[in-house]
Amino acid sequence: MLKRKSSHQTWQRGFTLIELLIVIAIILILIAIALPNFLEAQMRARVTKAKSDMRSLHLAMDSYYLDWRVYPPEHERDTRNRMQRGLSWLTAPIAYIKFLPEDPFAILGDDYAKGYTYVTYEAGGIEQRLVPLAMCPSCMVTWMMFSNGPDYQQEIWAEEPTYENGRDVTNYAPTNGTKSRGGIYRWGGDPWWIGIQMAYADVVRAKTALKPGLKVDGQFYMNRFPPF
Repeated sequence: MLKRKSSHQTWQRGFTLIELLIVIAIILILIAIALPNFLEAQMRARVTKAKSDMRSLHLAMDSYYLDWRVYPPEHERDTRNRMQRGLSWLTAPIAYIKFLPEDPFAILGDDYAKGYTYVTYEAGGIEQRLVPLAMCPSCMVTWMMFSNGPDYQQEIWAEEPTYENGRDVTNYAPTNGTKSRGGIYRWGGDPWWIGIQMAYADVVRAKTALKPGLKVDGQFYMNRFPPF
């Protein structure tokens, strides 16, 4: 006698609501651990880029000086005036640097908010106009360039970067936190002018210059560059 085989129905067991919640919680914990590390690594990479860019610009400035015995004029990021776009002199007609690098901290900065989508570093200093019969009165003899840094705040102005003017000059230090206060700075040219406040007129070098010093990270500097 033949026996009829009974058919067996198989069931697939799914995740319960509690199991799904546990998985989601684990994913959120992993994200909370990994995201700050990722953001810190991204910030460190931007700081490294800014310092590397300014080092390259420093070399280009020195090469320019060897040829012309002056440095280009100041560089204001929010103007098209050639006499206030001095860093662009490094690219043409002689390419001391192939192109002007973009400040990685320009995003969320004041100049970026104004619609300047490509913002390089800002530079300024003591101008050649203080020297009688200067061929380029607005060209600089001492200069400083800067990036706003991770706090995206401009703490120094290109026209007054070499003496104490009531504004703090704080070097960015990652040991104080990835987004800690402070900018990224680099000085160059003749260090004698560091700490010298000049009158806004043609003056004799040592007679009509005030000497308040340049305060950086709480320390005053005179006739010498702060560390960078």
